[in-house]
Amino acid sequence: MASSGSCDAGFCSKEMKVQHNVITASLNARDKSGRINVRFGADMKTVVVSRRALLSVASPPRATEVRFLQHVDAFCEIVASGLGSKKSGGDVVLVTANDVRRWRRAWQSSEVAAGM
Repeated sequence: MASSGSCDAGFCSKEMKVQHNVITASLNARDKSGRINVRFGADMKTVVVSRRALLSVASPPRATEVRFLQHVDAFCEIVASGLGSKKSGGDVVLVTANDVRRWRRAWQSSEVAAGM
């Protein structure tokens, strides 16, 4: 699965778009957490998406492989916008439900500001 920085579900403004290429994306069926290997320019990151983040990204809440793959770009945008939590030297970034909520608030506030 490859991407070039498109935003998923209409949740990113022009200001938040950062080019990225998804190398691999998979969901751990046992604990329902996701793993994305993504390249931001020259930097390679591993994004770990918590089950709760997956449940928080859309309504109704679902922790399925389909939901995860639908929102891979959204999770990459969260990391690109600096809202993910860095682990072990910065090559691994954890996306939590709190990160998803902060990202949505930032997106909504940028939409309100653009409308003024």
